[in-house]
Amino acid sequence: MLAAAAGEPVLLFAGRVLSGVALGLVMAVGTAWIKELSEAPFDASASGSGARRAALSLTTGFALGAAVAAALAQFAPLPEVLPYLVNVALCAASFAFALRTPESHPRDPARGGRLRDDLRIPSASHRRFLGVVAPMSPWVFGTAASAYAILPALLVDRVAGFEVGFAGLMCLVSLGCGVGAQTLARRIDLPGGCRGVTAALAAVVPGMLLAAATALTRSVALALVAAAALGIGYGLLLVGGLMEVQRIAGPDDLAGLTAVSYSLSYVGFFVPAVLAAISPVIGYPTLFVAGAVIAALSAALVWRAHVNGKRRALAA
Repeated sequence: MLAAAAGEPVLLFAGRVLSGVALGLVMAVGTAWIKELSEAPFDASASGSGARRAALSLTTGFALGAAVAAALAQFAPLPEVLPYLVNVALCAASFAFALRTPESHPRDPARGGRLRDDLRIPSASHRRFLGVVAPMSPWVFGTAASAYAILPALLVDRVAGFEVGFAGLMCLVSLGCGVGAQTLARRIDLPGGCRGVTAALAAVVPGMLLAAATALTRSVALALVAAAALGIGYGLLLVGGLMEVQRIAGPDDLAGLTAVSYSLSYVGFFVPAVLAAISPVIGYPTLFVAGAVIAALSAALVWRAHVNGKRRALAA
């Protein structure tokens, strides 16, 4: 549908909606599946690495997909069609593979077969989810979108003729640095603590300040540095949030709570549209500085929620 959508807004909108639905389902179910495969009886030696593996898989896919699609759109023939045809072929191959894959977590008959039962997610009301995961989740993709959506748009006049390729490069740099950060996230995280999430939010602050400097100077080199810094923040946020979700959720509502977490993270994709609407009144440099301040306040809010939770646990 997207391949046929050139010049057709209705087809483009419908294709984007269907792609979003598919992406949401794959992200939630895929993350839960990787977590299940990262513990006994499948891989007992990898216990505790499910969140990191899921984050690495997601981010690597995002990075390579964007880079390849941008390269095809910039340099290959049929730029408005070929990237989507390649994606269709990969999806078809993945679908055939998935049909032959055994179930890793058989359905519990006690849960019943009603859709209403499947949609009930008790752990979504958990205090730690509401106090720690929910406030940090929008920053996951808000940070990433700032790097590979907003900054390339601000530098269109500096990369004339290479706009699509530059956007793909910014995506590859930010998400590539995110992959690197995710490999180190487990060393920062402390089970039962809040160091991982707080450090992730703190890492967003320099990224936002560098983005502000980029918006002010319109420097391509500085934009790449800002994308790297924002990518590090994104990577730490994603794996930190998934670690929290996997500690909170039970086996039967892991996929559901992961979906809720991703839904909150998706709010961050509204950031480019919101900033574009506000930017005629408040310039991008000021908006990015405000983002740095809000990220710091979010880190303080999450830390306070963690400390209050510890106090309640000790009082009980």
